[in-house]
Order: sequence, then structure tokens, then C-alpha cells
Amino acid sequence: MQTTHSHHLSLHGKSQLHSISPQLKILSVLLIVISIAFSKIINPIQILSHALIVFLIIRYSKIPIKTYFKILTIDILFILFALFLPFLSSGNNDVVTTIFTFDVYKTGLLEMFAILFKATAGLSMGIILTATTTNIEIIYGLQKLRLPSIIIAIMSFSIRYIDVFIDEFKRVKISMQSRGYIEKGIKTLLPIAYASGAMLIRGYERGERVYLSMISRGFNGVIELQDREYTKSNYLMFLTAISVFVLVLDISL
Repeated sequence: MQTTHSHHLSLHGKSQLHSISPQLKILSVLLIVISIAFSKIINPIQILSHALIVFLIIRYSKIPIKTYFKILTIDILFILFALFLPFLSSGNNDVVTTIFTFDVYKTGLLEMFAILFKATAGLSMGIILTATTTNIEIIYGLQKLRLPSIIIAIMSFSIRYIDVFIDEFKRVKISMQSRGYIEKGIKTLLPIAYASGAMLIRGYERGERVYLSMISRGFNGVIELQDREYTKSNYLMFLTAISVFVLVLDISL
């Protein structure tokens, strides 16, 4: 199965991280995110070590800084949630200061910094993976990591047809606008609901036709992807090993 589809976050580049095998990138990102998520983040050394690892990988990937921060704006939800944590406490008398009659607690501040750091670092690793790896490469990497074939097939078809459904919805919307449809008020959402329902039915029918067509061609539920050649990276493995080591050290202390 071949496809040239690449997701919107994928950035074509010539960095060494782009040429690394996707299974290594997926495994490294997963281990680093797990080490960050389960770290207690109460020691400045732990925070600096994880932050340095993420920073080095970002530099290694050569992702444009503007693009990186633009995607990182997704983190705003975690920021808004974390801003309330300093005003919450577990019951200990650890008031640091008072802002507009609201007490700011030390435990709340620590939790706020922990959530902000973990969310930002985890999202950064996700950005690195998606920006340096195309859709087909991610599927290829997951297949090499022995993910069940049914999941590989579902992901492959989802990636293949998501653009088809988006284009079809755009055509339906243009057709509605040519008939005088104007997006204004809640009442105008009803035609969108009807159109979405019709698209859902057509999508189901399309899936049935594609499935029967593939069965007639001998499809057995396994999608074979062509083998590709990638370079190895001791640098990425080294950073991953350091991240895991920091987690093990954190747990053992």
C-alpha cells in the first residue's frame, strides 16, 4: 500500500531526525513522555534534565521556532486550568502570599509548575514526532513495533479517506451557499446537521463498497507496507536513555 498523504503538521526537512526510522522515533517519544509524566518534578535537577532533553531534540529536529510555538498554543487549555491550582490546597498551612483576598499555597504552586511543565514537554515531543514523520511513516513504524494488523488497517483507511470526507463536506457547503445558505444564528445549524447526517450515511455506504471491493481482490485484513531504509541515531537513543534513567532515579529515591 502506497500513499503520499502527509498530515498538516508534517514538515519536510533535511534534519537527521527526519531520516531516522519511525519506530525508533515513536519508541523514544513514548519513553520520554512516560518518564516526564511519571516524574515527581519536585527537584530542579529533574526539571532541568527533562527540559534540556526536550530542547536538544527540538534543536536536533530543526523545526522552525515560529512553527513550533504556533502549534504549542494548544497548550493554552492546560495553562488556564493550572492558573487556578495555586489557590487550592490539600489542607496544609503553607500560604505563600495573598492575591485579592485569595491565599496562594505552596503545594498549589508546585502542582501548577508540574502540570505546565509536563503538558508543555509532552506536547513538544508530540510536535517533534508529527513534524518529522509523515502519516505513512507513522503507520510503518507502528507496524514494525508489532501493533495489531487490525489497528494498522483502521489507521491506514482513516488517513486515506479523511481528506476525501473533508473535500466532500466542502463541496456540500459550497452547494448550500449557492442556494442561499448563510451561516448566521442557531437556526442555520439545522441544514448543517442534515448535511452531516447525509455524509455519514454516504460514508458508511462508501466504506461498504470499498470493503467488498478489497475482499474481492483477496484482502485478508493485513496491509503490507513496503520496507524503507532509514538511518540509525545513537544521539536520540542516548537522550532517551538519559530520560529513562532520570525516571528510574526519581522512583528509587
